[in-house]
Order: sequence, then C-alpha cells, then structure tokens
Amino acid sequence: MTEPHILSVEGLTRRYGGVVAVDGLTFKVRRGTITALIGPNGAGKTTTLNVISGITPRSGGRVFLSGEDATDLRADQICRRGMARTFQTPQVFRSLTVRENLVVATMRLGTTSIAAAAFRTARLRKEEEGFRRSADEWLDWVGLAHCADRPIGSLSFGQVRMAEVARVLASKPDIILMDEPASGLSRAETQTLRSVLLRIRDAAITVLLVEHNMPFVMSTAEHVVVLDKGRFLAEGDPAAIQADAAVRNAYLGRG
Repeated sequence: MTEPHILSVEGLTRRYGGVVAVDGLTFKVRRGTITALIGPNGAGKTTTLNVISGITPRSGGRVFLSGEDATDLRADQICRRGMARTFQTPQVFRSLTVRENLVVATMRLGTTSIAAAAFRTARLRKEEEGFRRSADEWLDWVGLAHCADRPIGSLSFGQVRMAEVARVLASKPDIILMDEPASGLSRAETQTLRSVLLRIRDAAITVLLVEHNMPFVMSTAEHVVVLDKGRFLAEGDPAAIQADAAVRNAYLGRG
C-alpha cells in the first residue's frame, strides 16, 4: 500500500548560534495535494524548505520522503528520490535558451554511460532528442512553447518564473517545493500560475509552497500549515485557517 503522506517532518529544528529558526516542527504533506506553509515574516518558512530539500543541514528532527528516512541526504540525493525545488529568485542559466535550461534539468534521468557520451553514440543522440521533445512538451504546458529558442535571460520575470516551473516538471518529480512562486507576478500571471499548479496537482504531483499572497494561497491550497517564530501554530483547510484566532493574532501581532 502506498504511503498516503509523501512528506513527513518530525521535530525539525535548525539553529544558527543562539537563534532558533525552526523549533521542533512537525507536519505532514498528503500525496497529490497542494499544501501551503505560511506565517509572518521570520517564521522560518524558507529555512524549513531549505532543510527539507537538503540545502541546509538540520540541527535536529527527521525528514521522511515516501515513508523512507531522507534526513541526512544531500540535495542531489533528495532530487533523485523525486523532490524538486524552486526559489524566491529563479535559479536559471541565463545564457542558455529556455529549452536548454529544461534539458539540463532532465540529465539526471539519462542512462548513457560516460564512454558513450564521449563518442557521441547513436544511443546518446536519441536520448538527447528525447530530452528536447520532453522540454518542448513542458514548455507548451506552461504556455512558453514560443520562447523555446530564446535566451532565458531575455524573458520577462513572469516568463522566467514559468520557465522555472516547466524545468522542475521536466525532471519528473513526485513533489515540488516552491518558495514564494507568486512573488513579483502581475495579477494575470498569478492567475496563470494558479491554473498551472492545479494542473500539476491533477497530474498527481504534490506541491508544498511557501507564499505571502494570502488570496492566492486560500484559493489554491487544499491544506495550510501555519508557522510562528519557527514553531507549528495551526493547520487545516483554508476556511479553518482564516477563522483561527491564533493565526489572526500571529499575523496582526496581537495576543
């Protein structure tokens, strides 16, 4: 039987000297859903994503991916287990074309040996062509097929954001961690992003996102986890979170 929770975080802690950025955090992300991690500035949201994805070492606690312990794996090992990540500032190769950025992301899926790569065998050429076709399919998925041959550095910020989403999709992840994906987007671009995220969910890919745009969160996420000062504060569906007095107090600085 498949583990219903693709991600489980148990007692996660991250200290920076005497500062506790994440303090004994425990929550789960159900497979095939969009879950939002929210909280006031300084709540520890991005640090949580960094520890989960292997970018930042933990100070304590455990992380389980599809029921298997992934606590001390490197970022590349976690990626190979099906986790992808986007950042507040898109991390792209600005001198490469949009398509080339996606092809780079798919290289972990390759099966060609180093020797075959050195001699540019037919098998390698066939594999590369498959990567290019896959890249074009994902670019079409997010509405950027017409930009495939353009340097990604020539795109608008919103287009680069969507190209980054296409890139993580090209790596065929089971779960995507997104850090403020709606930041810097226009209202129309935010609506497009919402539509893409719902399609991602419908394709059975799980999303865990950190976001400050509350209308976007409440209209997109099915489950919301709230942090305050690095600690778990509340969780529930969007309606329950909006009605929670402790959550309102945390955001308004009361209580």
